[in-house]
Amino acid sequence: MGFWSFVAFAVACGCLLEAYRIYAKSKSGRRSDADLEARVVALEDENDLEVRVRNLEAIITDPKFQLDREINKLSN
Repeated sequence: MGFWSFVAFAVACGCLLEAYRIYAKSKSGRRSDADLEARVVALEDENDLEVRVRNLEAIITDPKFQLDREINKLSN
C-alpha cells in the first residue's frame, strides 16, 4: 500500500465518520410524532394556545402597532 493510497483511505474514513456524526446528531434531535402530539394536547388542555392567540390579536390590532408599521413602510 503506497503513501497516496493510505492518504486516500484516511480521507475516505474521515468523511464517512463525519457523515455518520451528522446523521446521528440529526436523528437524536428529532421528536417523535407521539411527543409532538402529546405537547399539542397539553397546550390545548391548558388553554395556553388560546391565550397566545388572544395576545397576538391584541398586538396586531393595536393602533400604535399599525402606525409603527406604516411609518416603517414609508422610511424604507
